[in-house]
Amino acid sequence: MARIVVHTKKAPYIYKTPKGDVVAICMCGLSDTYPLCSGKHAITADEEDEVVYFYDPNKNRAGKASKIVLEEGEKEPGESVKV
Repeated sequence: MARIVVHTKKAPYIYKTPKGDVVAICMCGLSDTYPLCSGKHAITADEEDEVVYFYDPNKNRAGKASKIVLEEGEKEPGESVKV
């Protein structure tokens, strides 16, 4: 089964542990060290809002779409969809 997972953040989530260590958690989904940030989010800097970008398995931008229509209709970002 294949899945489409939409990530909308262009920067990591910075978490400070109880010991005071700082950990950068990947929020773009492109990290080479996922779930930790590898800085790969830098390639998302020129992405436009309201556009969906596709990346190949090597995490290179492969295309984009301005609108995605699913069998059940359009869904808001972050909304779960059963296809």
